[in-house]
Amino acid sequence: MTSPGQTTDKPAQLAAAGPEQASRSARGLSMATAVSLGLRLLGMAVGMATNSVLARYLNPDGFGVFALALTLGTAAAQVADMGTTITVSSRIAREKASAGRILSTGLVIRTSVALVVTLGLLVAAAGGLFGGSSSVIGVVAIATPLSAASILTAGATARFRPEVSSVLALIQGVLWLVAVVTIARTGGDVVLLAWFFVAVVVVQTGIGVMINRRLVPLGRPSWAEAGRIFALSWPLAISALAVMAYYRLGSVILFHLQGAAEVGYYSAAYKFLDVAQLGPAMLVAPLLPIVATSAAMDAHRRKLVLSLAARTGAVIGVGTAVLLIALAPALVTFLYGDDFGPAVTPLILLAVAFVGVTLGYVGTTICSALGVVRPIAVLTVAVAVVNLAAQFWACARWGATGAAAVAAGTEFVIGTATCLLAARAMTSRLPVRQMASVLLLGALTVLVLWLVRLPWPVEAGLAAGLFGTAVLAARAITLADLRRVLSPKAL
Repeated sequence: MTSPGQTTDKPAQLAAAGPEQASRSARGLSMATAVSLGLRLLGMAVGMATNSVLARYLNPDGFGVFALALTLGTAAAQVADMGTTITVSSRIAREKASAGRILSTGLVIRTSVALVVTLGLLVAAAGGLFGGSSSVIGVVAIATPLSAASILTAGATARFRPEVSSVLALIQGVLWLVAVVTIARTGGDVVLLAWFFVAVVVVQTGIGVMINRRLVPLGRPSWAEAGRIFALSWPLAISALAVMAYYRLGSVILFHLQGAAEVGYYSAAYKFLDVAQLGPAMLVAPLLPIVATSAAMDAHRRKLVLSLAARTGAVIGVGTAVLLIALAPALVTFLYGDDFGPAVTPLILLAVAFVGVTLGYVGTTICSALGVVRPIAVLTVAVAVVNLAAQFWACARWGATGAAAVAAGTEFVIGTATCLLAARAMTSRLPVRQMASVLLLGALTVLVLWLVRLPWPVEAGLAAGLFGTAVLAARAITLADLRRVLSPKAL
């Protein structure tokens, strides 16, 4: 993976950037991003191995119960964030002298809200709102306040250090794999598994705090800083609630309408989507601080940044979708076993959704870095209302397949709309022709794979080769782009 762009190297901008940022070149950032991608790929392999052990040990019903608990725990963490992390990262990129005070204030905000959200989840679980999953959800909820420390990676992001969050994710993945294998071999139940999950989060949090001390030492929290963070983040908080509603609550609706087994199939398919997000995550890690300081760029440079980010996002999203569609039956059978055969169709639909997910990463990151967040909030709230209504209808009729179809439509709308908003925020134009050509090439590649049935290793190689060659031939990504991101000039 390469950086989506670079800022101008004018002396005045370097002086304003400070010594640490000024010393980072486009090539250095690209190398750091490549290292980060390698770590994420290793983490992806670890994560899929973990899910394989979990699914085979718990079977569809048990896997569905535990997946619902993790889904709600993740949703609680997203709600607790309230847009604080991306706001803090953007401000640190622009206001380096106040970095410690900004980061510590963000940590206090995130932890305080996480405690409130955790209390609400514990009360709901104690009241039996989630049926047989309530006890597991109650344990997993304990990890929510601990996960608030993940905001510390905002400092690393602002300092152009994307590899830090990758290291932490890999550490968590390895520890979680060890915990899952231990439970499977000793015959522990799902509640003990949840306690192991909390322990892993505790260890990861401690390591994250130690790493952060070398990057952005914490300062004294400030009420004034809290006011500034809230002024920028409240639309993102509303957006986070809406995203949580359409991104995570589909599993809850499916659980109540179709039962744990259907949640198991849907969650098994969604795990691939969660893991695949390492691609867009690597893209937006350097994109955020670049865009946050783009006010000093000329129009041509802003156009280059937007164009490269959008084209790279399209290639990552469509390329990943093509591979997931080609490998869906083999992946599900290999990782989860024959019992999870019904997860294949949802996985194909979620692969289509991933295109929108990736474009949404690009558009939302650019808008958030520039403070253009109210339109994002309006968009996500409107989409969430439509999504939830559609989920009740689709889940009742088609179960996991219906939930995946609604997710695909939702993500396409979000991805397209946020990219349009990002172009307006950058006062530039999207590379519509190149992005459309990538989508068309992906569709043609899938069509060829459906017409020519081959063994899955051959099919995977054919998919990658066809799509990669077509992207280069269509000049969606060019040699000039590679020269830009490998430039030795300082950012």
